[in-house]
Amino acid sequence: MVSRPSISKLVLPADLRNPGYDLFIIVATVLSLINWVILVIPRLPGPDIKGLALMMTPLLTIILLSDFASRLHSSRPNRMRYLNHRGGWLDLLGSLPLAGIFRVFRLIRVTAAFRQFGTRNVTRWFIANRARGTLFIVFSLILIILELGGLLVLHFESGASGANIQTGGQALWWGVVTISTVGYGDLYPVTTGGQITATVMIFSGVGVIGIYTAWAASTFTGTGAGTAKGGPTSEITVAPEPAEYPPGPIHDVIHDLRERLDHLESLVKRKDP
Repeated sequence: MVSRPSISKLVLPADLRNPGYDLFIIVATVLSLINWVILVIPRLPGPDIKGLALMMTPLLTIILLSDFASRLHSSRPNRMRYLNHRGGWLDLLGSLPLAGIFRVFRLIRVTAAFRQFGTRNVTRWFIANRARGTLFIVFSLILIILELGGLLVLHFESGASGANIQTGGQALWWGVVTISTVGYGDLYPVTTGGQITATVMIFSGVGVIGIYTAWAASTFTGTGAGTAKGGPTSEITVAPEPAEYPPGPIHDVIHDLRERLDHLESLVKRKDP
């Protein structure tokens, strides 16, 4: 039987840094594309969806620009190769707020790298790197919950009698407060749909914070290092007993004791009838 190679021996494609991080970048890219489409549409009837997209755009832009800067820095000394031959200039343009169409190329390239790496290897990476993988999944969920929750609460609350969540900025602020389980109470849903959305977001926030807390605890206590390598969190190694004592003072003492014991044993045997 041929044993499969360990995850540490797997070679990542050139456009795949690590599956957890790139999954987070894919989520940020998809959300930024959705917001870009919302912003370029001339007029949208109904709630202030454009306001929410406009409020989310700076956060997503910072994430994408940071990703470009990190890839450019790690590509030295062949930075021009990254810019010219691996689509680095498309990453730069796609990170800018008004050039969202170029983000499609980033999405296609990273998705193709995932397919090249293979679903099975991606799964093995997440199993072997549970701490890092979980952290990036948490970050991805935060972005999705903020965007989706904001859109839903605007849909339900806009125009409702007594509603105080009417703009995209208010929806985003309410989403941050709700997912963090702080609950200031300055903004709150009054419709049934909005309250159901709030309930789902509260439970999602508790789960996300719990996962992050567990990751932080495992990292600071050192247990995350073992899981990052795919092994158990702790191992007990038993040193083998030496076949004989090495030469030295203790060796001479033991040798002398053995000779004395042998001599005593021979005397006892002689005295026995």
